[in-house]
Amino acid sequence: MQRKIKWFNRSHRSAFIVSLLFVMILGLGCDNQYYDERLKMQVQQLDSDLKDRWSTSGVVVLNTTPNGPADRAQLETGELISYVIAEYPVRSAGDFNSAMKQALDADNNFVLYLKDKPPLRIALRRRGDKMGLSVEGNGSVRVKQIQPGTPAANADIQVGDIVEKIVDERKIYSIGDYKETLGKLSKKQVTFRTSELIGVKIAAVNALGDLGDIRAIEPLVDLFKNSSEFSLRKESMSSLQRLVELSVLNDLFQQFQSADVNQLPADSLQPQQLESAAILGLLTVDRIENTATLKAPFGTQFRHRSEALYQKINEGQLAELAQEYIQIEVEPEQEIRRPCLAILGILKPVSAIDALITVLENPTEIPGIRFQAGLALSQIGEPAVDALIVAFEKGDTSTKDIVASALGGIGGAKARDRLIDALEGSTESAIQLTLVDAIAKIGDAPSIQALERQLQQYQQDDDSGVRIFLDEVFRSLEKKSM
Repeated sequence: MQRKIKWFNRSHRSAFIVSLLFVMILGLGCDNQYYDERLKMQVQQLDSDLKDRWSTSGVVVLNTTPNGPADRAQLETGELISYVIAEYPVRSAGDFNSAMKQALDADNNFVLYLKDKPPLRIALRRRGDKMGLSVEGNGSVRVKQIQPGTPAANADIQVGDIVEKIVDERKIYSIGDYKETLGKLSKKQVTFRTSELIGVKIAAVNALGDLGDIRAIEPLVDLFKNSSEFSLRKESMSSLQRLVELSVLNDLFQQFQSADVNQLPADSLQPQQLESAAILGLLTVDRIENTATLKAPFGTQFRHRSEALYQKINEGQLAELAQEYIQIEVEPEQEIRRPCLAILGILKPVSAIDALITVLENPTEIPGIRFQAGLALSQIGEPAVDALIVAFEKGDTSTKDIVASALGGIGGAKARDRLIDALEGSTESAIQLTLVDAIAKIGDAPSIQALERQLQQYQQDDDSGVRIFLDEVFRSLEKKSM
């Protein structure tokens, strides 16, 4: 339910554990408090320990003045303000340009509302990049022009579409963010997105992921599917991702289990798995002493659990779950789609290839997610080559860029030959750079010969970006051969 009160309203309200909240903020003092004179409420910043501990951020409502704007909007003690959302109605080209400039002020993305179309999130790779969209008209504002190769060209936008509004979502991390954001948006209609400070549940979900026990899988899956709370769903999927990451270390931990010890010579273990286990905090490596030592309690306990977890994960339930939730139409939260894609990259199910290609080709998806879909396909490897080649043939520039990187990561004769053909037939410098990098990753004799042919073509063009990059590639190859 939304309640508009003057320039402020609130949305996404949920139940709150007020008594728990006060236990959590008890003793923090008044150094990080702020009284908002306009809204007539006092807020407090979470200290760094709480933010790290509970995987959340924002400012907490301590109290509201009776009959003030915040009180009339039914903001309650204990609510966590995590987002400030501003809406910019577009009634002229000037409105559009001004709204776009303001929306990009704090970050590189905003949500565009077009008549009779679902909302589109437009994301720029870097600050200062052009969106590639111009509009015209007063009252009814229409898309006038779309510049090829820009985010607007890769979204579901057509010339003639009617622009209704731009929505700017700003994440709140601190009192400073709150004050600065509300100051900049003081004349705008603003919505607060609030959430429950559910640290105890989040801590329990994280612990389930750390334990590496097969008994954690079903509760985490149930919580992910049935909870309406984004924080819990996100942490549940992250914990499932960790369980998958743990499961692929089974061979490593079975060596400890077979020897019935918690320490082995480091050089007797597979280096990549050893590094992964160290990153996950399960063991420590001493290169001088040549030892790999399991850390208590999780590492020492996990050697007894790794085999059962590996077998459970490979039954396919999590691969199917992750595949279902990588589509933006099914799961709108990118922070959930990301671990789903990571799970597919680790498990490498051939059945997920078509779904991953769909994500990779989706122009309305954010660039980072599309790239991660390409990475997952690269991890699946040879079975994904044919589908990737088809996607390259029919794709736009951004699709070709991602596919080329994926094919370079896979390697093999088929991927290599298609990349070489594409490089020799391409005149677009942006994709040429990616193709050069992908071919260099493969690095076999035909790949090097193809890059040498390209270098010869650019002998007289010292200022070419492709020529400069080719020079760097060959210098790197020479260093590796020394």
